[in-house]
Amino acid sequence: MSNVTRLADRRSTTVEDAITSLHASVISDYLAARLAGSSTRLKEIRMEAAGIDKEYPGFPSLVAQLDALRSAA
Repeated sequence: MSNVTRLADRRSTTVEDAITSLHASVISDYLAARLAGSSTRLKEIRMEAAGIDKEYPGFPSLVAQLDALRSAA
């Protein structure tokens, strides 16, 4: 395996890890807002999630994940 291939693999994993961490953070904020009953904050988080989905289209939809949480509650 060449150095370029290893660097590309490492970069890919780092980006995926960063997006996963970002999703987890938004989901955590969403759950906290649900528990607090803050409809204004829930709308803000949903807008943030839509922006993240638009910025990173190759990843699972964060809005869809939030919708699944809402319907499961």
